[in-house]
Amino acid sequence: MRILPLLLAAALSAADEPAREVRASFRALSLAEPIEQAGYLKGRDAVQLTIPSDFFSAPQEYRGPPIITFFLSRKPEVRADARDPFRAELAKALAEAERLEARHAANAQAVAESVANAPEGPEGDALRRQAEEALALAAPEVEAARRARERAAELQRRIDTMNPEEQKPTKAEGKKASRPKSAPQDFKPLGSVAVADGESLMLLFVPDRGTQRILRLPDGPQSHPFGTLRFLNLGAAPLLLRSASSTRSAEPLKPVTFTPAPDEHGYVGLEIRAAGAEGRVLRTVRARPEPGARTTYLIFSEADAVTVKGVTERAAR
Repeated sequence: MRILPLLLAAALSAADEPAREVRASFRALSLAEPIEQAGYLKGRDAVQLTIPSDFFSAPQEYRGPPIITFFLSRKPEVRADARDPFRAELAKALAEAERLEARHAANAQAVAESVANAPEGPEGDALRRQAEEALALAAPEVEAARRARERAAELQRRIDTMNPEEQKPTKAEGKKASRPKSAPQDFKPLGSVAVADGESLMLLFVPDRGTQRILRLPDGPQSHPFGTLRFLNLGAAPLLLRSASSTRSAEPLKPVTFTPAPDEHGYVGLEIRAAGAEGRVLRTVRARPEPGARTTYLIFSEADAVTVKGVTERAAR
């Protein structure tokens, strides 16, 4: 019978303990369209946060329960975005560069296989000459892909300089946002993510059947220094990142920093390959590391198709 008083005392003691509070930081990025009129709960307060798709949000300092709850206003304001025309042009430039690079990579691989299998003697010499001619004919496509990449980089820099300033809510909006639980008809759940004390996270919002799936990944201050390239494989199978001098493995959902030595023009050329000793080329990436910038390349895999999205951040001046 002495057990009952002990259990009651323990229950009362637990009820008196304050809710556990953690301190953490995070940045957010939407993998589809920007999520306007989003926000998250920070203790008893609601913080408005637009989740961009072209760049990471500003770092958010969180203090509250060990689960961050995100919400979406049911009646978002419709605001014109001056960056939209540049985003559309950027998408076209990237699509054209990727199309040309993929075709060149396939042709180069076919030529390499033809040369490797060519016999010795006059017949093999003829095949090797044909391979050289095929590569020479592909030079204009390579140049067109390079120009498309440069145009895309120029557009991305212009978009980066047009980052909208955070808008302070009006007095009426602030009053409404500070009490989301008192007006549930104005808010729609967007998702939640667990967080531990002291963590620094990168949160990726992925559309999933009308809602959002949130991927949480480590984003420590030293994990991606300026002047480096970071790759994140968002597919289910491991990939290889291969340059002329080295190879790195890109495991699913594990960010990897990989910045090979650039060529004489300052560019880094990489192949994204299927895992394995003879993994075929799935996509090529041509990047130019800059001391005052850092780029995260998000690698999407669907069936046999691989697409890459670069998100560039520039150091504050």
